[in-house]
Formats: sequence, C-alpha cells, structure tokens
Amino acid sequence: MHITRILGLHIFLLCPLLYAAGRGEGNINADDIQKIKQVHEKYRQAWLAGDANAVRAVFVDEPVLLPHHGDPPRVGHEQLNSFWFPPGAPPTKVVSLDLTHEEIGGSGNTAYVWGTNAVSWILVQDGRSTTVSNKGTYLNVMRRLPNGEWKISHHMWDDPAPQR
Repeated sequence: MHITRILGLHIFLLCPLLYAAGRGEGNINADDIQKIKQVHEKYRQAWLAGDANAVRAVFVDEPVLLPHHGDPPRVGHEQLNSFWFPPGAPPTKVVSLDLTHEEIGGSGNTAYVWGTNAVSWILVQDGRSTTVSNKGTYLNVMRRLPNGEWKISHHMWDDPAPQR
C-alpha cells in the first residue's frame, strides 16, 4: 500500500513534465530567462518607486501570495491589495530592495525562480519615522502568457522569525 502511494505521487508529479515534453515544450531558454529577470527588475523598481499599480502589473490576474511566518495565503488581486496596500495603513516607503536569482528553471509555460532578498523601508506612524529591514529568501512561480510575456503567479517568501 505504501509503495503504491509513493508511485502514484511520482506519476502525479511527472505528468505535467511529460505533457509539456509531448507538446514539444522543452526547458526554458536564455531569452525566457532574460525576460524573467526583467520581471523581477520591474518588481524591484516598482517597490522603490512606491508604485502599487506597477507592483500589481508583474502578477497574473489571480496571483497567490504565500507570506512569511505561516500567514494565510492571499489569492487574487483584492487580497494582494489588502495585504500590501491596505487602506488607512501608515505611510511606508521602500528605500532598498536587493534580489538575487540563485536558480531559474522550468519547462514550457511554467518557470520558477528562487533566491535571496534584502529589503529596507521607512514606516511613518504617529509622526515618527522608523526604518525597518530584513533579509530572507523567496520563491516565485512564473507563467508565460499567450503573448509571450512572463508574470509571477505565486510569490512566497520568508525571513528569520522574530527573536524572543
């Protein structure tokens, strides 16, 4: 019974790759990798510019955010907005955002990127400015749209848990 479950899981996980191979879709190429890096640069620049619309623009129509520290998933732009751009939130300005791309891979119309991030922002609350920063890791699942453009479909990140 245990071997059957393991075999079934492996077949389930391999089906998308076999399907892509059968359609003549191979690994992503150097042009795809460059486009994916450009999406990440647009994401970085959008945060630094404080441009919420530009941040949203790098995501597919129904993005999935998987926030740090076990926070519940956020699905769709409405939940992305309420998480990152809530109405009435204290003014916040991202002042630095560095991303590395440790690995980019994929097949067909799906790719993944993982790496590290370091971010700093200024939070203004009750007339006082506080600079906050952290470093962590991220994983993005990317989707190639019919027009050839790549966008982020799933964004997951983590950073060190607060020390007690």
